[in-house]
Amino acid sequence: MKSLLHLFTASAFSIICGSTISQAASVNTIWVDNATNGPPIIQEYDLTTGALLDQINAPNGSNGRGIVQIGNDLYYTSATTGSVFEYNYVTNTDLGTVFTIPGASGLSTIAYDGHSLYVGDYSGTNAVYKYSLGGTLQQTLHLANCTGYCDGLEYANGYLIENEGDADNIYDKYDLSGNIVKQDFITGTPGGSTGIAFDGTNYYTDNVFTPGSVNEYDSAGNFIKTLNFSGQNYYAGEDLSVNYSVVIPSTVPLPPALPMFGAALLGLGAVGYRLKRKSTLSV
Repeated sequence: MKSLLHLFTASAFSIICGSTISQAASVNTIWVDNATNGPPIIQEYDLTTGALLDQINAPNGSNGRGIVQIGNDLYYTSATTGSVFEYNYVTNTDLGTVFTIPGASGLSTIAYDGHSLYVGDYSGTNAVYKYSLGGTLQQTLHLANCTGYCDGLEYANGYLIENEGDADNIYDKYDLSGNIVKQDFITGTPGGSTGIAFDGTNYYTDNVFTPGSVNEYDSAGNFIKTLNFSGQNYYAGEDLSVNYSVVIPSTVPLPPALPMFGAALLGLGAVGYRLKRKSTLSV
């Protein structure tokens, strides 16, 4: 009876208190937004084989910069407009402008923390704008080591990683208030490092002047290897993104009936305890 009571109580407690289930999976592909003389060309590659899986001629903006994948949707920017655009790559649907940042003549790379987008300025300042997916400005950060036109920005484990300039090979780590935490966190390819992505374990930086070349680093910023997407129609990649819906575990609400079931189990456990105690006292 005692072990059964413990089972009832533990089950009920876990069901009542555990209102969400975390989900995570591995990352297999990476997206690239490319710098062009016209509309952005966005490509998806297999991280293992380097094979080109998909290519989108984006309908908005010119001279591609930032890219973020969230599920089936791609959020992207360009160097010639202050707008963030959205595209569903599964249905090939242009979802238009998500929001426009006042005063910005161009936007750089972007990142996502599971709730909000971080958008780097490409107008010559060191500003990073935090926006909700609904287009509400939540915060403006100024990352001190950015000299302007910084084109590598990523969110990873509660920090922002940004390079120090246009195709600069030094990436620094900042907290979410914009304070520098670690200078020279990653040292990329001199004169050619731009976009950066984080797959939950390792970082990837693009070598913009070496077509099809991406460097991989461990979580401490140490170089691991160079990945080659050679033989593909790979343009001057400006930003990288894996699927943030995979990297940042989602929380899935439990069905409403489960907490009620847990409460019932807890009640049964309490009744069993009273009966057992009454039986013991009467002996």
